[in-house]
Amino acid sequence: MTPRPLDTDADSWKRHTAALSRMDGPARLRVALELSETVREIRLAGIRARHPKLTPRGAIRRLIAEDYGVVIPDRG
Repeated sequence: MTPRPLDTDADSWKRHTAALSRMDGPARLRVALELSETVREIRLAGIRARHPKLTPRGAIRRLIAEDYGVVIPDRG
């Protein structure tokens, strides 16, 4: 079992693990993909807040550079 995160109380963690145990593989995958998408959107919002002059494509390029170290040239 995964240890309980320090910012999560015992009751919440128990309910979380119980919910996960009721899910089959495809449901767990859907939840993981939704969480990943949510985190990406939050990260993009942070990038846009720190760099308000970036275009939407520029924000995505910045995200890719931060995550993977890959710089995608701006085509204009």
